[in-house]
Amino acid sequence: AAANLGPSSRRKREKGGGPDGTSTALYVDRRKSKVWNYYTKLGDAYVECNVCKKQLSFHNSTTTMREHLVRKHSIRDTLLSQLKDDQTSESDYAAQENAVKRCRQMTPESGLYHAASCSEPRSDVILELVLEMIFRDLHPLSIVKDKGFGLLIGYLEPSFTLPSPVQLSSMLWHRYNVVKQHLERYLQSAQAIVLCVEFWVSQLSQTYLTVTANFIDGEWRRARCVMETQQAHEDKAEGDLGEKLYAVLSEFGLSSKSVFCVVHDSPQSTAANSQQLKNAYGWSSLCCAARTLHLCI
Repeated sequence: AAANLGPSSRRKREKGGGPDGTSTALYVDRRKSKVWNYYTKLGDAYVECNVCKKQLSFHNSTTTMREHLVRKHSIRDTLLSQLKDDQTSESDYAAQENAVKRCRQMTPESGLYHAASCSEPRSDVILELVLEMIFRDLHPLSIVKDKGFGLLIGYLEPSFTLPSPVQLSSMLWHRYNVVKQHLERYLQSAQAIVLCVEFWVSQLSQTYLTVTANFIDGEWRRARCVMETQQAHEDKAEGDLGEKLYAVLSEFGLSSKSVFCVVHDSPQSTAANSQQLKNAYGWSSLCCAARTLHLCI
């Protein structure tokens, strides 16, 4: 029956303007599919991104979910960055979609393309994506001064000004501190933590120590968080292991009592530090089972 209605009548039906005053499922599904195709709902308060498996808080609003898709995954095909909340009308949505299509059809040779300026929200998104590219793909900060990269950004967004390496460095430290605060709160919610210590050697023959926290969180999920990676001197790489682990715990506001045990990456490390960690901090020591089996084979 809906197929026989005129365009204006169909729009009314889709918006919930039927004679019985109830909303139709067609319009609700169309609005929800813009964001929910990328998320899985976890209970009433959390959702999980299907792309990166990151969990976000959900309070009956999809604004945060849209911003995550735009900033972290550059998903703009459904106009997530332009949409308001679910109260946006269908006519507003159509107008925004047409505007973006016109922008995509413009070429650098078009006068309209050069006349349009990079809006502040779009500029912020581009800046975040540049920063994301640098730390996710391990690019040097100096990439923003490379001519080829500058030409690419200039073609895609002529009015956007690339930041300096110093500005990017400041932004990276800010993001690191924000993530660290989130991790600190997450770790403090654990009832017990297993610390894993791993010594490894780089291609330049420099020894490093990586400390990882493993625990079961409040949702009964296994969590594995890298707390710190630091250079270790070979002459005393394991001698002050207890002090290093205690310093890492203090950095995240954790006490020594929160540690259930310490897992070492080799039998030698276990033998050298087991008694000292037990006497000084009361921590039990275990050797990595996979490493022990590998040595046996």
